[in-house]
Amino acid sequence: MQYLVRILWFYVGLAVCSLGIALVIKPAVGAAPWDIFHLGVSARIGVAFSLVVQLTGVAIILLDLALGIKPGPGMFLNMLSVGPMVSLMLTLLPTPQALVSRWLMLALGILLSGIGTALYVSADLGPGPRDGFMIGLTRKTGLPVAVIKNAMDLVVALSGWLLGGPLGAGTLVVALGLGPAVQFGMYLVRRLAAYKPFTSFVRPVALKR
Repeated sequence: MQYLVRILWFYVGLAVCSLGIALVIKPAVGAAPWDIFHLGVSARIGVAFSLVVQLTGVAIILLDLALGIKPGPGMFLNMLSVGPMVSLMLTLLPTPQALVSRWLMLALGILLSGIGTALYVSADLGPGPRDGFMIGLTRKTGLPVAVIKNAMDLVVALSGWLLGGPLGAGTLVVALGLGPAVQFGMYLVRRLAAYKPFTSFVRPVALKR
């Protein structure tokens, strides 16, 4: 029964994270760092975008293993579920017209992406490939998760741009904002785990060995 509750909690977090991703995409003020990278690689080597995403995911799983992050069911559920969930939310969300509304939507998307990430990994079913890489690097270096996440996104965004991917003003906001958002989400999860009934199934991620 507890395992089913954890799966439900996992999908609550994944839904919040997917909504955040959709809110970042919808205003069209700049592609997210990983999307820039995927688009850049796709343009440079002439391979379909979807295939680049899949191959990148496989490569990151190998890096996760090297950092001691073992694939769990959550890693594969993440890979299978996020795309369809984001696509559904993009069809339901209105398209903002005013510039202020677009930037507010982007800011809300960054916040929800960070909180959703912290929620779904606290189900202890295993993080997604990219989040596993973030957690592995945090444990390895001892640096705050916000610093690691920001550094990852900036490197990925700049690499994608050098390969020919589209870099927008919103990209830099996302790259700099997601790290603090994830760290804030993990703080909320630690607080939440101290209260019943969450104590029985919310398991904050250990960022130190």
